[in-house]
Amino acid sequence: MSRRTTIPEQPRRPVSLGSCIIYGCGAGLLGVAAMTIGERIEQYFTGRPSSYVPGHTLERLLGFPERPNFERFGLNMAMHYGQGAAAAVIRALMSANGIRGPFSDFMFICVRLMIDQTLENVTGVGAPPWTWPVNEQVIDILHKAVFAFVTGYFTDRWLR
Repeated sequence: MSRRTTIPEQPRRPVSLGSCIIYGCGAGLLGVAAMTIGERIEQYFTGRPSSYVPGHTLERLLGFPERPNFERFGLNMAMHYGQGAAAAVIRALMSANGIRGPFSDFMFICVRLMIDQTLENVTGVGAPPWTWPVNEQVIDILHKAVFAFVTGYFTDRWLR
């Protein structure tokens, strides 16, 4: 019987920053795709409308003039996938340095939420999450959990 240790497993060979960026972005895109599918399924059952907050946020970050939501789909998807890919580099660095598994995924949920909220509130697009209705907080955390667990699964497998 092997003894479980609390010391994280260290990588056998160093993983380059470039590998973390490439694999992190790839895992992040897969995580966002899974999150998006989950959002569509949830919206089908709850009737909740799509959020254009990511598009508004990118619009403000780039200094674009405000446009109506129906003209913002491209910006929305660019921010949604781009932010997920960029955030996933952090998860790839965690995996490459032996910080792996479900506990790491739970930590990464917080990282992703922090990035979202910082960008949305700095640009004046979002509102602090504690001002949201509780059901919206729960839905957002669940979708970010899907993103974090799928992203973590791939970074943990690819960066052993």
